[in-house]
Amino acid sequence: MQFHAVQHDVVPDDWQATRDAIAKQLDDANLVEGDFVVLSEMTDTGWSMDLDNMTGIGTVKWACTLANTHNVWIQVGWADRVDGRGKNCVTICSPEGDPVATYTKVFTCNPFGENEHFDTGKELVVVDLGEIRVCPMICYDVRFPELWRPAAISGVDVFTVSSSWPHARITHWRAMLTSRAIENQAFVVASNRVGKDTITTWGGSSMIITPQGDLLSESNETDTQIISSEVDPEIARSWQDEFPVLQDVQEDLIGRIRVRRITA
Repeated sequence: MQFHAVQHDVVPDDWQATRDAIAKQLDDANLVEGDFVVLSEMTDTGWSMDLDNMTGIGTVKWACTLANTHNVWIQVGWADRVDGRGKNCVTICSPEGDPVATYTKVFTCNPFGENEHFDTGKELVVVDLGEIRVCPMICYDVRFPELWRPAAISGVDVFTVSSSWPHARITHWRAMLTSRAIENQAFVVASNRVGKDTITTWGGSSMIITPQGDLLSESNETDTQIISSEVDPEIARSWQDEFPVLQDVQEDLIGRIRVRRITA
């Protein structure tokens, strides 16, 4: 399956203009039926804690329509609100235009005060697309390997990461994404935004990494672009069989978070 990580800027306070720019990127990307597209965290608004301007704007519906238009899978980032509190989510939309799975960010970025406005998720989701199994993650989740391990031992071929990661710590981003791929013996496809807003300068460097930590594709730190690579799940599974690290995981040493399996 071909995977694409979309790197884009956000038009301040104009989610429609941001959507239009992303749609144009996809129109120019030569997508093929059944491809998988990963968009950034809080895709059309940018990462923020301004719930009034981020929620109830139909982001998932827009992304699912876009998925149906191109006949591809799309992972989109968005903000939900329940009882006045936010939830930082990604949803995977099917080529038929249906939302098939939603993951809520487990680790809110508390150094930036995200916990003051957003509640944390309580489960992981692993989505079986028929030929490949994906597990979505969001930004700050990258810093917590204990979150990834329960998903890995349940059977994951590709971790898909939607992010708004600051340029100031972009070296951490590269190092930790590579580590997550190696230690979990799975591909990592990570989308990060670019641009500058009132919060920070964002670092780009979207990446596609093999289960052995090799870099298949990487964007630069500043430009709007899409990176793409063929991802063969048999490469991950063969490596897991050849060098069976995951069989030696001591499950009593890792967390008890629920891993919910979804067949799309």
